[in-house]
Amino acid sequence: LASLNVNGFGRVTTGGASDKWLAVHQLMKEKRLTVLAVQEAHLTAERRLTLERLFGDKLAFYSSADPTSPLAVGGVAFVVSKRAIAAGPTSCVEIIPGKAAVLTIPWTTTRKLSLLNVYPPNRAVDNACFWRELDNVLRARGERPMILLGDFNFVELPEDRLPPRADSQTTVAAFTALRDRLALRDSWRGAHPTARVFTYCQHATGSQSRLDRIYVRHELATAAADWVIGPAGVVTDHFLVGLSLANYQAPTVGRGRWALPACMMEDPVFTATMRTLGMKLQDELSGIHVRSEECNPQRAFARFKARLRDAARERHK
Repeated sequence: LASLNVNGFGRVTTGGASDKWLAVHQLMKEKRLTVLAVQEAHLTAERRLTLERLFGDKLAFYSSADPTSPLAVGGVAFVVSKRAIAAGPTSCVEIIPGKAAVLTIPWTTTRKLSLLNVYPPNRAVDNACFWRELDNVLRARGERPMILLGDFNFVELPEDRLPPRADSQTTVAAFTALRDRLALRDSWRGAHPTARVFTYCQHATGSQSRLDRIYVRHELATAAADWVIGPAGVVTDHFLVGLSLANYQAPTVGRGRWALPACMMEDPVFTATMRTLGMKLQDELSGIHVRSEECNPQRAFARFKARLRDAARERHK
């Protein structure tokens, strides 16, 4: 699991995606992430459909855009690896538009995992109001997420800022009430009680803070490990925060059967290669006059499929 503030949609590239979301696709693959919570996504329904068209064979996208200015302000999203979540329904519920959403994924055969992705306002007064509103909405909906993650836009402790300073006590108190009611704990701080690491740097002043955090239920604390705080390979002013959550009841899952990515059928270079290989197969079949163990249509077709598979893998790298 990981969380990242991507600081906007990014520069639109060929195909309708952006440089940042292409990097997010690469990040999911390199870090082998199951779920990535994204803040400042600026991900409208149209943009989400574009990402699904490009990466839908491997990734699922869920988003909640800002209701007033979806292209320029806020927005939260989830990116889910379809390879890691192979079975069972996955759902996403918008809690506060553009600021909070809950993703529910199958975790064991009898248990689901719910994650609350948040991006509260930066202003202290609005931030405190956000936590109170979020608590009220969660109570009304009967939602009790097991994991809370995102860009919190405040810190609980003075040592989570450089230079150290305390944040608004009104904000801290409002958040603490929600955190305690949901029985959540700061997983990284619990494992590193004296360490100082920061996830955001304000370049104008040089001040730093640990705004991006992951909270887990108390009963999941022993399953959390492999904490990561560092660059994500995405152009943003925040670091990636992540952890591994061990599922001790998970069955062994193999690599699965390889399938031709759907996007390759729209790639002109690959389709030209496929046409060339198909013509060669046709010529080879026309040249078979006497059937033998090695010289027959079935063997020729198997060789064609192997060459086509290798070409697709090479092109899709």
